[in-house]
Amino acid sequence: MRYLRLAISLILALTQLTAAQPVVKQLAPGVFLTQEIDTNPQCPLIINCVSVDLTYPQVEIKAAIGKDVVYANDQAKGRETISSLTSRRGALVGINADFFPFTGDPLGVCIIDGELISEPPGNRAALAITKDRKVFFDTPSLVAILTTADGASRAINGINRTRETNQIVVYTSLFGASTTNRFKSVDLICASSDLSIRVNTPIRLTVNEVRQDAIDTPIPAGGVVVSGGGEAASFLAANVKPGDTITVRFDIKSPNDLDWTNVTQAVGGGPWLLRDGNPWIDTVAEGFSVNAFEKAKHPRTAVGLTADNKLLLVTVDGRQTISAGVTLPELAMIMKRLGAMTAINLDGGGSTTLSVKGIVVNAPSEGVEREVASAILVFAPQQPCDEAAPLAITGVPAEVVSGFGMMLQLTCGDAATLLAEDKLKSIVWGTTRGVGFVNQRGYFTPVKARKGTVNAIYCSQAVSAEVSVLPGSPTKLLAKLEPDKTNPLRSTFKVTALDLNGNPVPAKEVLLNITGGRSDLEGGVTDAKGTFTTGITWEPGATNRLATAVVGEVSAEVRPK
Repeated sequence: MRYLRLAISLILALTQLTAAQPVVKQLAPGVFLTQEIDTNPQCPLIINCVSVDLTYPQVEIKAAIGKDVVYANDQAKGRETISSLTSRRGALVGINADFFPFTGDPLGVCIIDGELISEPPGNRAALAITKDRKVFFDTPSLVAILTTADGASRAINGINRTRETNQIVVYTSLFGASTTNRFKSVDLICASSDLSIRVNTPIRLTVNEVRQDAIDTPIPAGGVVVSGGGEAASFLAANVKPGDTITVRFDIKSPNDLDWTNVTQAVGGGPWLLRDGNPWIDTVAEGFSVNAFEKAKHPRTAVGLTADNKLLLVTVDGRQTISAGVTLPELAMIMKRLGAMTAINLDGGGSTTLSVKGIVVNAPSEGVEREVASAILVFAPQQPCDEAAPLAITGVPAEVVSGFGMMLQLTCGDAATLLAEDKLKSIVWGTTRGVGFVNQRGYFTPVKARKGTVNAIYCSQAVSAEVSVLPGSPTKLLAKLEPDKTNPLRSTFKVTALDLNGNPVPAKEVLLNITGGRSDLEGGVTDAKGTFTTGITWEPGATNRLATAVVGEVSAEVRPK
């Protein structure tokens, strides 16, 4: 009966949400959060859009990299979660940006406060913001040259990334403590009064040391390392000596004749979604898969610009029962409907995250936030509002069941008085540690079985309530037969019980039915990981071999290969 009552309340709440209009909340002057939720069971969707009016001079958009370095010698290799990055930098809003190779190195262009951090690959779309706050989108490429004191020159292949054979790569202190290269190179340790490295600007470097057979060279504070391998190492050894002044220049070229000289912030992404208000998706040209990437439904992140100079930062959740995700053509139409004239896709999947003041307001597909390489941050002054007495979140028990939601309430003062109706419009709801999703009406849907918090922000106050999400009833069984490597008549039968949101369900009775063989155990109980395992001995000569498992009202069967 308990589950029935919870299910009825969930259905009623979802019915209300389906009919609801988008929720719009002002986060700061010129900054608005719009949330759309469609609970259509055929394709549920959660869409969040932060609109930033660039005509407001007190609002700033900045690119950022995890931990403020490209590479760090830690488990995440320099990456950071969006909520951590947003909170640490004191930003109002943070959203994930470029793709990355599971290090802190963005795969596309990255410019922060005018300094070139990562070069463009030449075939990927990017967002750029100039010194005078103009926004444009482009598909930039790099033309970089090193010129020696004697006038010899050679192409520079990149900046702040792993150097490949026969390449020259320049490392600044923003890369990290050292170059991390594993193969021998010729490295120039340089100082300069021209730093930082800026686009379309010659940078003079004084060579303090030429290091032969260098591996993992420390990067001097306020200096650079110019690293060459293979033929490039031979060029540096033959043409550069200590005391020389060399010049490096990183030019960014535009196929659309756009000037990158005064770009102060830039992040890469791809592919294009809209150009001149119309869908324009160049998936193959930018090196993406059509079937697996463009046409498949995934969580997505996008950025676009409206005709009246508003920057749109958009997430669409996916790979979950509460939000299915969208294809790139569907994402393009969402951006068009939201008012964008130009838009590009950013990294998505498990990276898709939107944070407000350090809480997560969307539903990341992996349950927990993924650490990412780069982000777009929004800085803005505090939205004027009337402060309330000390706040508390009520309506959430210490333990909840995955998939069974509830309304949360924000109360104030020792008397736990409900916050006034006019103040409710200013609350921003969210979660931590991936326990689930709180929509901007305050409805909490528990998703992942773990401990975390539900969060609310009102004016300068941030409050949270701890919650432990328990697995729901089994809705799916994963059954697998693993053949014994030494005995063809033996197999290991492994069964895992999962609830609607993919959580393993422990302590559930498992019943077995084996055709053409005999199980070591007649049944058992799933362990803490939701799994039950037993061995099966097959009858010699049996032509029909089948293993069936039943947990509650769900079953699964599998035949040996």
